[in-house]
Amino acid sequence: MKIWLMIGMALIVILIWWYEWSRLGREKKKEKAAVAVLLCLTMLLGVILIINPELPGPTQAVNWLFRPLGKMLEK
Repeated sequence: MKIWLMIGMALIVILIWWYEWSRLGREKKKEKAAVAVLLCLTMLLGVILIINPELPGPTQAVNWLFRPLGKMLEK
């Protein structure tokens, strides 16, 4: 079951990559690198969360990181 989720996610990532890559021109190498890096990181995070769904997601990590700052600003 998990393998089908990973295959489906890979297909969606490939479609997003193809769409974005075709819209960027030949001169925009930095933008292409940024798209590739973000898609790879997203794919990696997705696979990790499919394999181990009990792990906290990125929203919980951001909340954990910035909660002390929010408490300091409330005072």
